[in-house]
Amino acid sequence: MYKIANIMNALTVPIDPILSELPSVDASTVKNRYRDVAALAAKGALAINRYSRPELVIMPAAEYVRLEKALRAPLDQLAGEFDGLVAKMQASESKQAVQALFQANPADLGKAAVKAVKANAS
Repeated sequence: MYKIANIMNALTVPIDPILSELPSVDASTVKNRYRDVAALAAKGALAINRYSRPELVIMPAAEYVRLEKALRAPLDQLAGEFDGLVAKMQASESKQAVQALFQANPADLGKAAVKAVKANAS
């Protein structure tokens, strides 16, 4: 009974149009004719259907690597920016500024805040 409920739930989820654009084969075809399916997938992404619905996508390894690199590029860029900021904070001038900040009294902090707001308002 549980399996039938899962199948019925899967059938109610709409199929994404992107998946509908892919060539597809049934899961049983993958099982019985793997070499033929692998040859098709080597040419481009291929949807694997189960109960007439796309469940998996197989694709050439080079395409997967390209997608992963595109996905990771923004994170790599942020990591580079972070590393640059950390290096800047390690500079002698930054360390002195932090020490001065912790030694400042409330009046000095207030003046610095007003100065920063005026500078950013321009």
